[in-house]
Amino acid sequence: MALHLSTPVSGLPGIGEKAVKDLRAMGIVSIRDLLWYVPFRYDDFSKIKKIGEVKGGETVTIDATIKAIGLRPTKSKRVQMVEAIIEDETGELKVVWFNQPYLLKIMPIGTRASFAGSIDYRFGRTLANPIHEPAGRHIHTGRLVPVYGLSGSLTMRRLRDSIERSLSALPEMLDWLPSEIREAEKMPTIAEALSMVHFPESHAVLEQAIKRLKFDELFLHQMLFEEIRRDRKKKSATEIVINKPLLKQFVDSLPFQLTRAQKVAAWEIVQDLSKDVPMNRLLEGDVGSGKTVVAAIAANMAMEQNTLVVYLAPTEILAVQQHKAFCRMMPNQNVALLTHNQIFWNQDKMKRIQLIEKISNGEVDCLIGTHAVLQEGIDLSKLTLVVIDEQHRFGVAQRHALLERDPNHSPHLLSMTATPIPRSLALTIYGDLDISILDELPKGRKPIGTAIVPEKHEAPMWDHVRLEVEQGRQIFVICPLIDPSDSLGARSVADIEKMLSKGPLKGLKIATLHGKLKADEKQKRNEAFRDGAIDVLVSTTVVEVGVDVPNATVMVIMSAERFGLAQLHQLRGRVGRSDKQSYCYLIPDNLNENANKRLQAVVDSQNGFELAQTDLELRGAGNLFGNAQSGFPDFIFATMADVPLMKKARDWATELLQQKDFFETHPLVREQMGIALEKVHME
Repeated sequence: MALHLSTPVSGLPGIGEKAVKDLRAMGIVSIRDLLWYVPFRYDDFSKIKKIGEVKGGETVTIDATIKAIGLRPTKSKRVQMVEAIIEDETGELKVVWFNQPYLLKIMPIGTRASFAGSIDYRFGRTLANPIHEPAGRHIHTGRLVPVYGLSGSLTMRRLRDSIERSLSALPEMLDWLPSEIREAEKMPTIAEALSMVHFPESHAVLEQAIKRLKFDELFLHQMLFEEIRRDRKKKSATEIVINKPLLKQFVDSLPFQLTRAQKVAAWEIVQDLSKDVPMNRLLEGDVGSGKTVVAAIAANMAMEQNTLVVYLAPTEILAVQQHKAFCRMMPNQNVALLTHNQIFWNQDKMKRIQLIEKISNGEVDCLIGTHAVLQEGIDLSKLTLVVIDEQHRFGVAQRHALLERDPNHSPHLLSMTATPIPRSLALTIYGDLDISILDELPKGRKPIGTAIVPEKHEAPMWDHVRLEVEQGRQIFVICPLIDPSDSLGARSVADIEKMLSKGPLKGLKIATLHGKLKADEKQKRNEAFRDGAIDVLVSTTVVEVGVDVPNATVMVIMSAERFGLAQLHQLRGRVGRSDKQSYCYLIPDNLNENANKRLQAVVDSQNGFELAQTDLELRGAGNLFGNAQSGFPDFIFATMADVPLMKKARDWATELLQQKDFFETHPLVREQMGIALEKVHME
């Protein structure tokens, strides 16, 4: 039976009901799905050698004949060893397999096969536990062999065989990438690339295929960005007139001086607000650089002209904190808070229905809440400015959705992130946004003393922590959020709280904070810590965003090598938020050479942008955010380290979209963009 891309996997030879169920659990229903199921690594069995040529430690494929085979006794009854002698014209070699007695039946003496594995000298010159298949077939041996994720009882051998059979359907796969790009960049077709990914002839061929698949993702990303930029230009926005005396009055009312970077960013934003084209700007700033104040300047200007501002925070904790900050900075404005548990109009608690009525009546100048505010069915007809905090949790599709709320009119959009990344990378990750950067800290902030603390130095460190508490300060202790089955066994929040309570910090007021607590309980503990009722907060990374406690002067990070540099820097930024000297102690579980290099980078630099660049260099393909950017189709191949390819994708997207009839002549590109956005909305 001929296989087509739409053929169900049940149409494959040897795939029964159980295998169909296992494949479905992996998201594979059709031949098309199977071909897009890519390996997560490769075993290099491409070195094909004669027996007389192999050396110890080599990973090789040998085509040979079984000369002798049988069970060999072992010390353990639970371990069965099959031992064989294989031969070719250059000599003989011993082969052993563990707990595979069925091999005696399927590989009798005289069987000619390909054997792939490593030469091991623990049992004499031996090929240990090799993969095997009929000689010369080279699907599971004799090449770069793909290794796939499995489910249920599905075996690697069956999955590889199924994919190999499915390659016959690849010619049906239409290539959506414009031919001018493929030809100029010398890229394979999509069918060729997928074939190469599953059956690469060499490392160079595999690299070429992966480059093509990476480019597809990045080009699609940039096309969506270009689309949003174009849509934005077609729509109108409310002009927020620049009132310089009002602007000066607000800045003068602040209890501190703005930094140069804050002044530049605020001016860029208010200039954008004064135009009739919707602003779409990213305010990127290091931890503690004062993004909230810049957002407040923009929000105050919009509110003064009798329009509505919506401020979206990633968590309820941060929404509550920003509500208090806005009420403090703008006492003459009506600032509301609407979250699942907290409903306020200025300082007054009220019922949800009452607040929604006030919004409809135009009595609210600024509405602060989580992203759920947009789904509340609230009258936002007066909305002129949306501020999105921690924008990487609110991706490109959601930004697009904000623009689509009204076919002709859109609010201005100010996104903010405390994840510092190099400008070149920011331009490609946030390609639909203009960028303002806060790259300096407010005056009076002291560098945070940072040190790696080996186990033998923990006792004096805890003595210093106790001394800080005795002087009226407060302490964060962070533990990684880990799977309970984690074999590395990093210490948990509960373990550390128990150890500190009975040991070095006995008698102090210690509390815990983690994601399993209910929202109102988290809120209470955060408030208790902020109000000074708790001395030491032992927490997971839930404090990374949003907890602002100027009295906290020490950050202790357990199992520090488990965190990315950007995350360590974010956590360190929870202290040092006043003129008091602050400290950050990094306690590793396992300080190998690479971990030491990464942690030392945090010790040596207080600059988040520098650390982001170092993280990129040290981790290579690591994702700066820890997770793929929310709200956009996840990358399977491309990573944040592919900056040159990102730039190339952006250049092509910009160039091609200058053609007026581009989508008419390239309908497959438009179709692919629609599929990507549909996938996001479904998720």
